[in-house]
Amino acid sequence: MSEVKRWKASIRKQMLTRRAGLEKDYCVHADGAILERILEMEAYKRAGVIFTYVSMMGEVDTRGLIRRALADGKIVAVPKCGKRGSMSAYGIGGLEELEPGAFGILEPAKGCDQVRPEAIGLAVVPCVCCGESGVRLGYGGGYYDRYLPGVWAPKAALCREPMIVGDIPKEEHDCVMDFVVTEERVIVCG
Repeated sequence: MSEVKRWKASIRKQMLTRRAGLEKDYCVHADGAILERILEMEAYKRAGVIFTYVSMMGEVDTRGLIRRALADGKIVAVPKCGKRGSMSAYGIGGLEELEPGAFGILEPAKGCDQVRPEAIGLAVVPCVCCGESGVRLGYGGGYYDRYLPGVWAPKAALCREPMIVGDIPKEEHDCVMDFVVTEERVIVCG
């Protein structure tokens, strides 16, 4: 393992411990504020297709975003993980069209239509933590770093303020975000 990978693994472990210690009431409040900030973004308003992760325990909750985007008449695409670290996006008509997939993550059920990366108008991306520069640290699988280069649209990581870190080492393959959205601010990166 390279020095950078060891450094990232150490940060990931530390930040997952920090995230686990966040108060539930704080997370609910912060996630609601993050949703409001996304909805106010021009990138959201202009996008006809929103690509977003389906939140797992501890992540910034995206269920409200999914419901609101559908109510706003947008196409909502969510990821489906494939073999060898690949990822595709599929449109859903509601949360009831999700089923457990790889790693127990909710994914689109069979019968959902695939959405091409170039059709996406805004990509909403998870992170363990993120830097103000837009460098995000995920779970180490590289799924988003392989998928996102094909997405030409703005990319926004959702991150609660305590999970913003000053220095995350960047590797050549890491996809940098255009925005980091927290409960307090929208950080414009790059």
